[in-house]
Amino acid sequence: MRRPLYIASVDSYSGKSIAALAIGLAMREAGHSVGYLKPLGTLPHEVEGIVTDEDAHFISGRLNPGAPLDAICPVLLGPEIMQRALHGEVTDLPERIRNAYQRVAAGRDIVLVGGIGNLSRGSLLGLSAPEMAALLDARVILLAKLSAEPMVEEVLLARQLLGDRVGGVIFNFVGHDQQEALNGALGRHLTSRGIPVLGALPQDDLLGAITVRELAEHLPAKLLCCEKALDELIVHFVIGAMGVASAAKYFRQLADKAVITGGDRADIQLAALQTATKAIVLTGNIYPSGPILARAQQLGVPLLLAPHDTLSTVERMEGITGRVRVRLDAKVERARALFGKHVDMARIMEIAGLGAGA
Repeated sequence: MRRPLYIASVDSYSGKSIAALAIGLAMREAGHSVGYLKPLGTLPHEVEGIVTDEDAHFISGRLNPGAPLDAICPVLLGPEIMQRALHGEVTDLPERIRNAYQRVAAGRDIVLVGGIGNLSRGSLLGLSAPEMAALLDARVILLAKLSAEPMVEEVLLARQLLGDRVGGVIFNFVGHDQQEALNGALGRHLTSRGIPVLGALPQDDLLGAITVRELAEHLPAKLLCCEKALDELIVHFVIGAMGVASAAKYFRQLADKAVITGGDRADIQLAALQTATKAIVLTGNIYPSGPILARAQQLGVPLLLAPHDTLSTVERMEGITGRVRVRLDAKVERARALFGKHVDMARIMEIAGLGAGA
């Protein structure tokens, strides 16, 4: 049986789920049967009476629809299991994960293993990324955001922790100047340290977008109208705290946006409704006026009533926008296209033991 391929990252929200899905789909297109396992889950999701992880269910459903639901995510993290771990009451997790892997791997050419958070997540349970890779004897592909220089140093440290299991790194959010560095001295340096650069993905608006539904759920906010537009994608966020003339000018420059403004700012709300706006978040738990609600309903623009003030709402939104979820067909296709263009899939196949050079 081939060793599994573990998708890990040096920092949270680096695109592990997107990478696992895109790589898995490429392997399927090449004629290989692919399984998916997410040993540790954080998003409880009930399917046919079984509680699993939401991302694990979605990705496994795309790659291996016949996989046993109770095996694709054997451990769900939560306060209870963490407390039990602190008291030494959790000892069966490695065996549970190995058994789940065997069930998912049955009849598969390769199993992709999805990590969570950063390399240290799971340490309290003895299941950090290095420990998990050792438990499953997996090869590792690293994901990292190339949005700051320290990330390169984090990748180098990850190589020390994971050793020769590391097959290479895929960088995300790569700008033009950074791409030139990866093609030059930086790429050569990483390769000399045992970390080949397998890909460099640019920032992409579609993949970074979230739906109106996701925004409402995470704030949380009450939907006041236009339920049919909940699956519209939001690319930009604008805080409507300026004068109405400045706001109107700025709003016209951005499409596919959500506007965050006080519930008492009818002037800003009306200016937003006169441009390409996907949703308006009304802060302070202040309901809009009748004319604003009627206009939003006429245009099909959801109004979301947030219970917190504008500053607190914006802080909550900053946490949401880093969590890229790939649950729409448009995002899946975009991820496949980006990986096909910017990632060395042939080399990844070899690392996984599926290529002629393995």
